[in-house]
Amino acid sequence: MSNASLYLIPVPISEKNSFISDEVKEILPTISHFVVENLKMARRALRSLGYKKDFDTEVSFFEWDKHTDNQSLKEVENWMMEEKIIGVLSDAGLPCIADPGNRVVALAHQLHVDVRPLSGPSSIILALIASGFNGQNFAFHGYLPIDKGQRIARLKQLESMASAGQTQIFMETPYRNESLWVDLLANLNEKILLSVAADILGEKQFIKTRSIKEWKSSKEVSFHKVPAVFCIYR
Repeated sequence: MSNASLYLIPVPISEKNSFISDEVKEILPTISHFVVENLKMARRALRSLGYKKDFDTEVSFFEWDKHTDNQSLKEVENWMMEEKIIGVLSDAGLPCIADPGNRVVALAHQLHVDVRPLSGPSSIILALIASGFNGQNFAFHGYLPIDKGQRIARLKQLESMASAGQTQIFMETPYRNESLWVDLLANLNEKILLSVAADILGEKQFIKTRSIKEWKSSKEVSFHKVPAVFCIYR
């Protein structure tokens, strides 16, 4: 077993609720090497978590997103071989869910590096437990296809699985929420239940579960450009 460690560090999902555990506060000062999804957002998140080290002289960052080739992980591999303590951060919430951090974790396992997840908020899990849907049988699908035809076909697949008793969870880039919303109401069976959890833990938190038929007559929906998680169930 290597003496290196890979910590999976939670990031607050809203400015209003930025709770961080004592465990995270104790671990952060010991870390000088970070794998991050976005450098600017990572620096901001670390400062919000009370991190004090100088970013320019004391800290090494490696930006890792869905467009980065696996071969580019050589630098992170070197950190692990040098037995560094490494932190992984997503833009919000827990790393490795709806972001590519899992490939860094897979590398750590290959090199026998100790992987240590730290507890924190997950918008996906919070949306699920607030939906009233099946929490013993569920699936998260990340982002749906951008192409309208492919997205509608995917929604029909998810509807079929939801009708069989499995909660289906997915999300969209905030600026495309409205187009997704139109497709949900136009293509799902009116009896299907849809739960929307927007701005979770934020000042404008909106969590409602309604049938598609009820949503069609609702006038209270407004989450354009607001982070949201969608769940459907029978």
